[in-house]
Amino acid sequence: MARGGMANVYLATDERLEREVAVKVIYPHLAENPSFRTKFIQEAKTAARLNHPNLVNVYDQGTHDGLTYMVMEYVPGMTLRDALNKFGKLKPLRALELFEPIMQGLAAAHRGGILHRDLKPENVFLADDGRIKLGDFGLARGIDANTSTGSLIGTIAYLSPELITRGQADARSDVYAAGIMLYEFLTGEQPYKGEEAAHIAHQHTTGTLPMPSAISPDVPPLLDEVVLWATARAPEHRPANAQVLVEVVQRVRAEIKAGRGATARLDLPEFADHAATKVISVDATVAMPDLNAGFTGATAVIDVNRAEAANQIDSLLDAEMPFDANATTVLGEPVDQFALTPLEDLAFRRRKRGKWIALTIAVFTLASSGAGWWFGSGPGGLTALPELTGQSESAARSALEPYGATIKVRSEYSGDIGAGLVTRTEPAAGSLFWRGGAITVWESRGPKLAAVPDLTKQTLVQATAKLVAAGLKLGAVTSSFSSTPAGLVSSYDAGSNGKLALGSSVAVTVSLGPLPSLAGLDKTAAAAALKAVGLKLGSVSLGYSDTVAIDQVIRIVSSTSNLKTGDRVNLEVSKGPLTVIMPNVIGLSVAQAQAQLQNAGLVVYVTSRSAGQPDYNKLKVTGQDQAIGAKLKAGDSVTITAK
Repeated sequence: MARGGMANVYLATDERLEREVAVKVIYPHLAENPSFRTKFIQEAKTAARLNHPNLVNVYDQGTHDGLTYMVMEYVPGMTLRDALNKFGKLKPLRALELFEPIMQGLAAAHRGGILHRDLKPENVFLADDGRIKLGDFGLARGIDANTSTGSLIGTIAYLSPELITRGQADARSDVYAAGIMLYEFLTGEQPYKGEEAAHIAHQHTTGTLPMPSAISPDVPPLLDEVVLWATARAPEHRPANAQVLVEVVQRVRAEIKAGRGATARLDLPEFADHAATKVISVDATVAMPDLNAGFTGATAVIDVNRAEAANQIDSLLDAEMPFDANATTVLGEPVDQFALTPLEDLAFRRRKRGKWIALTIAVFTLASSGAGWWFGSGPGGLTALPELTGQSESAARSALEPYGATIKVRSEYSGDIGAGLVTRTEPAAGSLFWRGGAITVWESRGPKLAAVPDLTKQTLVQATAKLVAAGLKLGAVTSSFSSTPAGLVSSYDAGSNGKLALGSSVAVTVSLGPLPSLAGLDKTAAAAALKAVGLKLGSVSLGYSDTVAIDQVIRIVSSTSNLKTGDRVNLEVSKGPLTVIMPNVIGLSVAQAQAQLQNAGLVVYVTSRSAGQPDYNKLKVTGQDQAIGAKLKAGDSVTITAK
């Protein structure tokens, strides 16, 4: 079983089609929300319509006994995260070989109107047979012009700037995450790092992604272009969707295979409005462009003598901030345009340009500082929630106090967490959280108990149905001999006070029927009767019996409780009645005669005139009513006479 943020995933067997499947069961507290359940069902239907070799297929969806589930394709193998952890960064061509099918699957989802919104190596599956599958659309939503997430979701390392700042996404947000993944393929590391989620989020919104080749020199410039294009900070500068990115990736693969990875150019849309480098062929008398017409941003390469070059460079520098000769104020200061000599005019314009540069730097510094404060300790601070599972409510409140959150406490049953302790929070532990938001703390009520139904003398099918109806399930099944008819439940584990935690397993014992009657059978027949019911003959002991003939079974001497098939049964076999040969006790003392006869199993009576006298036991026996050598049975009586 695997546990995720919204569901548990189980490996199961589709008995009808005889194949292994993955069953995702939504957490009950989420399934109880009608809005979430309706949305989940609709998304499952939409995902089921997607049929692509690079997507994990959805087979079925439904609700059973209050559990909302989805049946999906099972992909045996490892995740891409496992592979990256094991093998490290990838060679450029190998990275593209993995990246292209992932994007093919994402493009199919985008064409079907589905955003993934949690694209990361953990959600890419590498099958044992070589297939590459994009799965876990657990955060997926339908695409519209400006899909709102409601709250910040996804893994922070792959979140697009617009998701962090506005909580809104479209297909280009998935493309951004794909670009971060490609960077990680090529370099073996994520571009933005930090000890806190807020630091990473701030880098996404304000930082500039380094070129992969700066980390891994073997990355060709073509791949640098693709990564920077896909991860452009502004969504409009990225590919419109995954299909656009697929087409470019295919071109890049072809160029790298042809050995043109360092020389070819893609002319990607993000860079289209960047000024290109221009080479201007001039001589010493060439006329320079009209500086007052405005600087175009192009770089000029000039072929003139050194003195003229200096003057032209000065002119180009001044052209960065065009000066209006008719202006009467500059930066709010009055200007006497007729009082300035050409040299003073040039110096003034340079000072004016310096003020603009200084002002720009100051504004940028203030903006950066403000953004750092907002995303750090300010009201817009973004931080990860702590793990509170297993803590008391008071401890949880103390841990959440620095977050300035509005805390709601709700309760739910839990078979794993003790009553009164925190089971989970919403948002979940590790989620990014804006200070001052609302947090729901779920407190355990302990396990929900279910009464164990009476299963005595029920068939196994009937017993299972009763258990399921009670919220329990069938546990271990054993068999033993009992007085209960064969095939029916003879005993079961009813738990304490006849109640068990909801969902618990109940062990039952099914009767093999009563033991065969062995009394009066000889040893051979008894062994055959035991073998017929799956038992074996154990040890055989001998005993006297007045009613059972010699060599016939008197009784079973081993315990008959919980006897199972294959167990051994011990028997006692008769050696006939106990016979006593009457001894000669005449001449013995009364005490000696009594002891000998009683030890032989006889009952002794004594007649004497001196009965009750002090030396009575010392008197000699003078007669006995049973003849010497007579055959008696144990328990027979003998009378002796003493004087």
